[in-house]
Amino acid sequence: MRLLSTLAYALLFLSFAQAQPTQKPKLVVTPLNDRVLVHTTYGIYQNTAFPSNGLIINTSDGVVLVDTGWDTPEDTDNTRQLLRWVADNLHRPVRFCIVTHFHDDRVGGISEMRKAGIRVISTPLTARMSVKEGYPSPDPVLPADTTFTIGQVPIRCYFPGEGHTSDNMVVWLPSEQILHGGCFVKSVAAFGMGNVADANLTEWTNSVRRVINQFGTAKIVVPGHEEWGDTRALEHTLQLLAKQAAAQKR
Repeated sequence: MRLLSTLAYALLFLSFAQAQPTQKPKLVVTPLNDRVLVHTTYGIYQNTAFPSNGLIINTSDGVVLVDTGWDTPEDTDNTRQLLRWVADNLHRPVRFCIVTHFHDDRVGGISEMRKAGIRVISTPLTARMSVKEGYPSPDPVLPADTTFTIGQVPIRCYFPGEGHTSDNMVVWLPSEQILHGGCFVKSVAAFGMGNVADANLTEWTNSVRRVINQFGTAKIVVPGHEEWGDTRALEHTLQLLAKQAAAQKR
């Protein structure tokens, strides 16, 4: 009888634990050097809290963000934490935020940015697709390949071709030799391609090769998710794509 009671209690506890919503860790900010930092926020992917990386670029003329926090239209707390961290620690205004494609881990905090009076910019395609996903439209001012300078820091936004999405772009900081690959680039810690619902798996490989040709000298490559490192992330992305293609042929 006692064994049955213990078993019933264990099953009840397991059921209760499974019913609880997955808790997301708070914002993490990690310096890459004295000017560029990675902001990491968490979303829920396949019932697990999963990290998403963007950049904080601290220039003499203010801060540039690459991607918002991973948010939803109903909950923009990640981006709120990000803006609070910048205000409390860098004491400079955010000039604008570049969003690198239309998924919620890149554009989810647009409404919070707007509330704070911060301009969000993207390509015209990303702007259109963001609206289709239910987010406010970023300003569609970025061409497919452009370089501008803020506070003596050159920033290049480059569309390499379709891959993770049809609109994914990367951000290159030539003076820092840092490449923000976003979800277009897979971390060396990744075992698979992740979310490919909007991917062009046929073209992605060619697009990665263009990025390697353009930015193969990068010292640091920051993927959209998980750990960052060097250009091995680009080669790893090609390897994962090759495995994906082989699996589809079986």
